[in-house]
Amino acid sequence: MKQALFFGFVFALGLVCLLAPRLVANSKLVASYFGLNILASLHRNTKGRMLADLSICEKSSEIHVKSKLIGMVLGFAGGGVTGFMLKFAGGSINSVTPFVFSIAGAFAGFFFPDFQVRQRAQSKRRSFLHSFSSFLDLTNILLAGGAGTETALIAAADSGDGWAFDQIRRVLTISRSSRSSPWIELAKLGDLFNIPQVNEIAGSIQLAGEHGARIRTSLAARAESLRYRQMSEVETSANAATERMGLPMVLLFISFIVLIGYPAVTQVIGGL
Repeated sequence: MKQALFFGFVFALGLVCLLAPRLVANSKLVASYFGLNILASLHRNTKGRMLADLSICEKSSEIHVKSKLIGMVLGFAGGGVTGFMLKFAGGSINSVTPFVFSIAGAFAGFFFPDFQVRQRAQSKRRSFLHSFSSFLDLTNILLAGGAGTETALIAAADSGDGWAFDQIRRVLTISRSSRSSPWIELAKLGDLFNIPQVNEIAGSIQLAGEHGARIRTSLAARAESLRYRQMSEVETSANAATERMGLPMVLLFISFIVLIGYPAVTQVIGGL
């Protein structure tokens, strides 16, 4: 009876979260308490990285916390239902197993949104670096043609499309409106999205411009370094994928050897 009441309460809480998402998303109390305390306690060492992941995914912390709470409730209820179904199906499990399944499902549902955000943020960072490398190459070409620094940056940003170029154009617009250096604003963008390559390139080019060095030379060197780093990452990823593809073949070969050798070994042992 107590277990039925408990799971009824869990299902009711899940229905409230699903049927009234605006109430949960717009609740400042839930957002401030759960958002700050959960991110501070469970992600103490990676809080900055999580906030950067949410920023680059264009997802607010309130929506993220809401998805974590809903995932925890659904995972808890799903784990309990799975445990009870196994018990009623005739499985040799005790009464504590459904509760263990519920706890495991709650943990999985609570941390699954973090995994999704992290994977999406990594993909968007790779896409941004690819677009930023093209942006630097276009800027370098325009500078070689005699254009000014600001004109080259604006023309290079306007020549591309996609989310990354939209962010670059937004930063350049902020730079023009605030009368600040575009490289400083690009460095801030790198800090916001936790992309150290952008921050390093923007800082070094800004330093070269302040000391009277040729920006085009420094820009070409940094763009080449960024392309080399991207190629190294692509090659590493390809090698890792090749190794993962070889693992099923090895397992299949071992299974084939076991399948062929088992009857012979059985006959030899039986003959002894």
